[in-house]
Amino acid sequence: MEFPVLQTERLILRQLTLNDTEDLFEYFSQDKVMEYYDLETFKTSEDAQQIIQHFNKEFEKGKGFRWALELKSEKKVIGTCGYHNWFPEHFRAEIGYELNPLFWQKSYMKEAILPILTFGFESMRLHRVDAFIDPANISSEKLLTSLNFQEEGTLKDYFFEKGKFVDATIFGLINR
Repeated sequence: MEFPVLQTERLILRQLTLNDTEDLFEYFSQDKVMEYYDLETFKTSEDAQQIIQHFNKEFEKGKGFRWALELKSEKKVIGTCGYHNWFPEHFRAEIGYELNPLFWQKSYMKEAILPILTFGFESMRLHRVDAFIDPANISSEKLLTSLNFQEEGTLKDYFFEKGKFVDATIFGLINR
């Protein structure tokens, strides 16, 4: 399967390449981006190369899709978004995303997620999309609720990240 390319008014959503390494490192190396992420803050460009390779291997294995969010006006990758933990037999997947702080609060992620949800429901035949977020991540909560995800509860000590157990609030969106 060829990686799907999607477009919005301001973004091209495409497969990540190693040419995106510096753009990803620019924001994955910031603590404020990694605060709610399940990885440590990146220390080297090699860390960015590894995550690009990871996302692409997951696609090759049929386990998910992770799109680069390329700003049309600058040909710069400002974030990623996509599906992981895809269970086709259950018609569900989890969505995940992150964005360069220079582009926070400008509706880029909502703009990207809308066509990704359409792709998920139509091409991946998803019935349900889940999102797990840290309960303290209010910006992510606002984003998900603006996209009609419903909060379903908080799972105590659900993930073990960065040496400690953390809670996860689950949000779900069902294709009706």
